[in-house]
Amino acid sequence: MDEQLFPKELMLKSANEKINYFKNLTVAHPNLMKAYEEFKNKISVADKNEILLIFGPSGVGKSTLFNRIFEDYTKTYLTEMLQDKGLISIVGTEAAAPDDGRFDWKDFYIRSLTALNEPLINYKVNIEVHSKGILPTDKSKNAYRRAMENALKYRKPHAFLIDEAQHISRIARGKSLRNQMDTIKSLASISMVPFVLFGTYEILKFRNLSGQLIRRGIDIHLPRYKAEIADDREAFQNVLWTFQKHLPFNEEPNLIVHWEYFYLHSVGCVGNMKLWFNRTLDYSLSKDINKKTLTISDFEKFELSLEKVEKMADEATEMEKYVVDSDSEHKLRERVSLKLGMGANQSEEISTPYKSSKQRGRVGERKPNRDRIGVDEYKDTKINTN
Repeated sequence: MDEQLFPKELMLKSANEKINYFKNLTVAHPNLMKAYEEFKNKISVADKNEILLIFGPSGVGKSTLFNRIFEDYTKTYLTEMLQDKGLISIVGTEAAAPDDGRFDWKDFYIRSLTALNEPLINYKVNIEVHSKGILPTDKSKNAYRRAMENALKYRKPHAFLIDEAQHISRIARGKSLRNQMDTIKSLASISMVPFVLFGTYEILKFRNLSGQLIRRGIDIHLPRYKAEIADDREAFQNVLWTFQKHLPFNEEPNLIVHWEYFYLHSVGCVGNMKLWFNRTLDYSLSKDINKKTLTISDFEKFELSLEKVEKMADEATEMEKYVVDSDSEHKLRERVSLKLGMGANQSEEISTPYKSSKQRGRVGERKPNRDRIGVDEYKDTKINTN
């Protein structure tokens, strides 16, 4: 085999250093880079109050894309941030999964303020005017929201990133999912900062809530690799080969010959495969620091069960049909009464419900009707020709 890609001095390091090296490894594979370029292109032309949705199946690498965007923007605008100490080029936080089944907006605001380096977060209060003067009220969700809006205005980030955004769809009984998205839309409008939601296909619930939200939103799909597509198959194999080359062992494992096995148990998602590799390496080196290499039997200890794989595959394929529908244009044309193949120069008549073809006459020919008889009620009307 060719020379391995990890630093040679890593072989003299501890097991933890080897494990951390591989855990921090990211691979710029085609689907990830395509989504990244699409994000840069779309954010550059987006209005300040836009909402971008970046979605894909679980384990496809959305968090990796999140981190890549965050790191690149920080590097790109480093000089500006050094000149303006109050500026933050980009802000990112995670929407925490709720404990009680409903999303906690107050917790989200506090996490956002922390990401914005906002001081005195625990002392945010509402200010109300009373007859006795201006008095602070008790700390509340609204106080933290107002603080977040102000912080975004003054920090001037190019975007606000929310990872695991599907958790926002968790709502209390009696609440509307549309209210959740309206909150995000309002935050973007008031702060004039575009919000970017990273999540599973669940966040597509947000996209179709209303025509206004659809108009305000921009979609970016980060798909898994599909074995039936030659380019996808080759890309997946290249990622597996790269992982193989970076495993810190004296003897390089021969994993590429088992690519179908790795594809099956990762459902074609690079993130799933990377997590699987991390667990296998961690366990193997923790048990035996002198282990020479890895074999398939090592990976079998941490493979996803076929039951879990089947469920993930069903969810992914079902939503992929929803996102990419080959008949969508035809169906859309039918719904807006635009027939396929109808050109601008064609003379095909489109009937309307209030006028049948029998009612139409020839051009220039009067319709049969009774003429008015008697005094014209408008004959005395004076027309000003000045």
